[in-house]
Amino acid sequence: MSNHVEPDLDLPGSGLNFQDVTNLFLEASGEMPTDHFMFMDGYTLHDAMSALEIGEPRLDSGIAVPKQFTEPFNPLQLLLPEEICWILDRSMAFETEFHAGNFLVHTIHTLVYVHNMFFLDPEIANGSFTGARDPARPLELLTLVLRGALLGLLKCCDLAWRELAKGGAYDTEDWQSDKSDVSLCENTPTQTVLTYLSNAIRWVATSESIDPYWRTALESRLSFRKALVQLFSTGINSEPDEYEQFLQEARIHLQVIAAFPSQPCTPSSPAHRAFDPYIGRQLSMSTPIRIIEPPEFQQTIKFMQDFLDSLDETRQLAPVADLTTWEMVAFHRLWNPSRPVAAPYTRSIAQTTFFDGLAILGKHSFGWMINRFFLETIGEDYDAIHSTVTRLWDRGGPTPLKKVEKTLYKLITPHIRSLWNNPPRTRRHFMKSLLDWHNLYDSLVETVEGLKLEDVPRGHLIHHLPNVALFWRLPLVREVVLSGFQLALYSSEEKSLAYWYAARVIDTHLGCLENVIPAVRKGSRVQKEMLYQTQFLAALQALCTASYMATLPFLSFDWDKTRPNFFRRYKWAFRTDYDNSENEVVAQPELHVFIRQATEAVITGNIVPAEPIKLAKSILNGIVESHDAGGCLQPWDNARLQVIHKLLEVCENLSSLPGTTEAMNTFDPIVLKWDPTVHPWFPFLPNTSIVNTGTP
Repeated sequence: MSNHVEPDLDLPGSGLNFQDVTNLFLEASGEMPTDHFMFMDGYTLHDAMSALEIGEPRLDSGIAVPKQFTEPFNPLQLLLPEEICWILDRSMAFETEFHAGNFLVHTIHTLVYVHNMFFLDPEIANGSFTGARDPARPLELLTLVLRGALLGLLKCCDLAWRELAKGGAYDTEDWQSDKSDVSLCENTPTQTVLTYLSNAIRWVATSESIDPYWRTALESRLSFRKALVQLFSTGINSEPDEYEQFLQEARIHLQVIAAFPSQPCTPSSPAHRAFDPYIGRQLSMSTPIRIIEPPEFQQTIKFMQDFLDSLDETRQLAPVADLTTWEMVAFHRLWNPSRPVAAPYTRSIAQTTFFDGLAILGKHSFGWMINRFFLETIGEDYDAIHSTVTRLWDRGGPTPLKKVEKTLYKLITPHIRSLWNNPPRTRRHFMKSLLDWHNLYDSLVETVEGLKLEDVPRGHLIHHLPNVALFWRLPLVREVVLSGFQLALYSSEEKSLAYWYAARVIDTHLGCLENVIPAVRKGSRVQKEMLYQTQFLAALQALCTASYMATLPFLSFDWDKTRPNFFRRYKWAFRTDYDNSENEVVAQPELHVFIRQATEAVITGNIVPAEPIKLAKSILNGIVESHDAGGCLQPWDNARLQVIHKLLEVCENLSSLPGTTEAMNTFDPIVLKWDPTVHPWFPFLPNTSIVNTGTP
């Protein structure tokens, strides 16, 4: 054991003044039986294992090298207004990193004041402060301004933690719940925190010792924090007017913050000691220390703007009692590459706003949900369908509608909520739910087959009841396939099959729409939506067909190799549970059909991807020129048209794909690139400029 510690040593174990203490430990443990442990209060096996040093700074939370040594922290060190402002901005930057999924101990907890809040209490501070007073650095900047801002920050983290813990976001996947035994002001009432913030705002506004620039800067930051605390503690469904008010206040204060940025502190400023990235050594933590550099000021502002935009989107959705609008808004967020991925907190808020575990949208029952499901899908509510089925039922025993209701209870709310999961989990949910959607289809087929329909006109909607399930299931199959490109799941050889299969699914969907549209009430919102879908899907099918053709050269045509990869990739479509249903699964992936068609295309040379690109462009331009957003509700028709414009950009970029068989023979698909920030589904040619067609 070392007799003294050299402060300039890089790692433990260096130096020559060490003694062998093995015998000392053997003697001390000599009377202990083998395989026995001795414990003492507050010291666990985890603590013992954590005490073992392996000499790796990235893994050893206890190791400290000289460059990590800092001067002792004095929580009552007087600071200038601009230094306080810099601390508040940097702490907000770390807050965005927490919302992005990082540990509190690597973000918020690195602010050393968080662990010294006791000293910032005005009564404690005034009694223990022994330094000279400085008019430029009033003590109130610490005891009122900094303390109020930190209480607000911690309360925001507490309220966000509580929301995330409801299960709308997944711990360790979307966010990190470990608090490291550090308080987030859980026991401090929200109203108390708001009072502290109000007092701080009042002091700053009336202080004559602060320069006007920094007075505005500090006041806007305190007011923004106060608005956030109010926003996080207000229910969208229960208090919609107050929620909108706090949201707008937060937006206004954030704009002022952006106009009054803080300035970097000088290297000698004591404000730098307010953050210790190695604070984890002093805390209870189970993860290695990770140094996170907070984003720059403009990035922080942009994150907060997007954060508030996501909350505002949910606020606008909350009063919309329309299942398909909720679904459409979520899908358009996924499909638009210019939209940033929403923070876990905002995604969780959307889920709990739609369904809080008791009621849908805070007031609707499951019976209302089933009625809306049928009404929005085919223009006929469930009560009318139930009455018709009961009247026409021609078999003994009850109708299968109880099974239909049970399946819908299981499907709808999880489906809508899943749209606000992270993209990989959304895709997994879709894959798992496809079986239940087929069971719904199976039950509806059984229902129609058991009806006496001789006197029912051919154009009656009751004939098309099974299509209700297909109108929801087929888009999910398409999404599962195309999202594989967004998540970079496919190898080069798998891409042509994926595009080919997506085009076949879309073709089946178009066939269903063609059959049902004549039976839907003319001029209704449902019919307008169906007519829009026929155009959108036709353009999407053409783009998938062109992409299938362009990626065919990737194929090795080694079918023995392709077959096992196919069943591994599409295992979700071949679950043995499908064998329990009476009807075949619609639009299954069929490898033998793909093999035949791909082989024929290569032999005949019928591969000209430029032609379907032209078709898609023509259809999409028609949608834009007509300003037809289908049955989409305001204000989301613009979001739908933005998706169309993004697809037009894809068409513009891919218009230089081969337009003849001869050109296709020399085309090298390796020039195609996939980037979800350009488009989530389709490739682009990097040497061809992507023409921005404009957004509505």
